[in-house]
Amino acid sequence: MEAPTATAKPYPNLYHARQHQFVSQNMNLFTHLPSKDWGAQADGTYLNPVLWSDYNNPFFLQHEDDFYMVSASHHFMGMPVLHSRDLVNWKIIARIYSSLDYDAKYNHPGQGYQQGSWAPSLAYHDGKFIVHCGNSVDGLFASTASDIKGPWEPVRLIHKANHWEDPCPFWDDDGQAYLIHSGFGPSPLVIHKMSSNGMHILDEGFTIRETYPSVHNPFILKRYGYYYIFGMGHGQHDIRGEYVYRSKSIYGPFEERRILTAGGEGCSPGGGGWAELPDGSCWFIHHVGFAGYGRVPFLEPAGWSNAWPWIGKVDAENEPGAVVGRCAVPFARSTPRTPVLNELDDFNSVSLNLAWRWNHNPASALWSLTDRPGYLRLKADTLEKGAGEDGLHQKVPAEDDSILFARNVLSQLILGNSCTGTTLVDISKMEDGQRAGLCYFNKSYAWIGVIQENGIRSLAVYAKSGGKLVKRAGPEVSGQKHLYLRGTAKHGIGALYYSFEGESFVQLMADIVFRTEWFEHL
Repeated sequence: MEAPTATAKPYPNLYHARQHQFVSQNMNLFTHLPSKDWGAQADGTYLNPVLWSDYNNPFFLQHEDDFYMVSASHHFMGMPVLHSRDLVNWKIIARIYSSLDYDAKYNHPGQGYQQGSWAPSLAYHDGKFIVHCGNSVDGLFASTASDIKGPWEPVRLIHKANHWEDPCPFWDDDGQAYLIHSGFGPSPLVIHKMSSNGMHILDEGFTIRETYPSVHNPFILKRYGYYYIFGMGHGQHDIRGEYVYRSKSIYGPFEERRILTAGGEGCSPGGGGWAELPDGSCWFIHHVGFAGYGRVPFLEPAGWSNAWPWIGKVDAENEPGAVVGRCAVPFARSTPRTPVLNELDDFNSVSLNLAWRWNHNPASALWSLTDRPGYLRLKADTLEKGAGEDGLHQKVPAEDDSILFARNVLSQLILGNSCTGTTLVDISKMEDGQRAGLCYFNKSYAWIGVIQENGIRSLAVYAKSGGKLVKRAGPEVSGQKHLYLRGTAKHGIGALYYSFEGESFVQLMADIVFRTEWFEHL
């Protein structure tokens, strides 16, 4: 279904302060929410995914009458907190951190891509919310807050380690706290004793499962006298899916059962969190890979049978379930779709709304919402020099004119199968050597914008995919003060446009294939 487009007023202004610089431009992403695509439907059902956006490695917490979900984030502001009353309609209400200050690499574009905060967990203990997270390079870090909306304590690196990921806490009935985690790639599943406040690892850990088969996104429940460890894994004979392991002891030995088959682009169900509602129903959230969109959250009905959990559409007892397409909402009411982010940003606030993220710890002196009220001002800066390295220890090669090394690239997640983003750029103060524009941002990228050389301003498109860079020249725009730029996304394919008056748009590049080479897709 083709959705109508929307534009923002007033529009962001770019102010360019120095020569020989690359100016990165924000993307105002206006999402269009046709009710037939995903999420809540008018008839009291929902369609998976419940969020058509790359909220990968979701983990949700049931707290009183509310549900809160966190997901992995490799940009800044980092790690979104989403709220729902029905597990279907979600809205961003907080970010755990605005920057990561324990390593200088996060200050530099090109360094630390797809590091940041990998698969997180969210818990509530002793009057505080606590988030644990890790990545393959830094180790384990955590943050706490008395109010889920914040302020959150600065993220602390609480245990330096290599190749840790997917940490999740568990407090037993006797008060003993544990932390379970997996590792990067084929790795053991390990459980540690932990301090009650969740801030200290107390031992070297006990290996529950060896390196292969691997289990990821683990979390622990205690029911019916058993400890249950849920996790995405390969299992015996390399059959992918969601698995559960149960034992009378937290250290095993464990019985194993596959309870949900893999779904979508070869990506196993990942993420976690288990809700048990007053009506006795249970629910489980996981991600599924969608080509061009990353890993998007699905909501599955769940329950218990003979002291074993089940998830999804189950055709026969003791058989694994399948991912559901349509299901009744968990609560017997039909609710409208809640916007996940602010669709229209007029930049009249003193702070960025929660949908925006930078590609590194932002250089605060180079952007402003108050220099010109009602406008976002991004000041130019030189490209970062030297090659980088990402979270998989792969090189990010140094290149001339690469947006991957530009400071203060500001972005939002694509939301929905069909969406359009439009912005107005004030190019009147551009100087030689500068670029300003709108981009699709990932390891493979594409941007449309203005280049000024020798006093002449011209439109151009740069698109890099599969290691190949394509440049396409557009018309000269030296006589223009303002320029409208637009990006569209549909079925994982993008296109870039420009306009002088904001009504008639000219396509400068089409058939841009979105790739998710890095963990988080924009």
